[in-house]
Amino acid sequence: MMTIQDLQNQLRVYIRARIGRGELTGTALARRASLPQGHLSNFLNSRRGLSLESMDRLMSALHVGVLDLLGSQFDHLRAPRRTGESVEPIAMVSAEHAALARFASDQVLEIRNFNKSYLRKLKPRPAVDRSDWLRFVLIKLDRRSSGGFFPRSIAATLLVDRYYNSLEPYRRSAPNLYALSFAGRCVAAQISVCDNCLMLRPREPRQPIEIVRIQPGRSYCDYIVGRVCHVGLEV
Repeated sequence: MMTIQDLQNQLRVYIRARIGRGELTGTALARRASLPQGHLSNFLNSRRGLSLESMDRLMSALHVGVLDLLGSQFDHLRAPRRTGESVEPIAMVSAEHAALARFASDQVLEIRNFNKSYLRKLKPRPAVDRSDWLRFVLIKLDRRSSGGFFPRSIAATLLVDRYYNSLEPYRRSAPNLYALSFAGRCVAAQISVCDNCLMLRPREPRQPIEIVRIQPGRSYCDYIVGRVCHVGLEV
């Protein structure tokens, strides 16, 4: 059983994590939620609780619902499943939203089911903690963003493991393919880091390497949405 106090603690952890990653500031969040900044600061520092109305304002400003804050023991509430199925619903989102920790309902383009046993076999490798993120996401890339890794005439839908944001290879004999988010874009590329820059290497050697400068205060893993672990091609 989860109490209101438990839910407030979950909300507190969620907000702290997003502030810690630089996704928002306490000042901006207080303004969006129409709350005094002192109230929010005291809440985040566990010096006070919030009324239900204030919680509702905060969650609306963050575009999260109650189920987004619940732990994995409540997974059975997130999406109905028919008896005997062992699938997990994965959200497809736009490039604009791919690097968000969680998604509001209006940010989800569609839902596709994946076999749970397959997803459980995938090994995470976090360079930074993302335990409050939804682990898997689907992204559909256009031809320009696919880096030449897929046939030009075919749309590619990528299943991305967002708990894998390390540069360590998943398999020794092959470089990882990553989904990367920067400047409002989402692209697929193999990457390396050199002189505080991300080097995005396309599949075709004839294509130019794209260079993305890592901004001050950020690290390479902030640009990695995750490792591409499955590709669906649509003709």
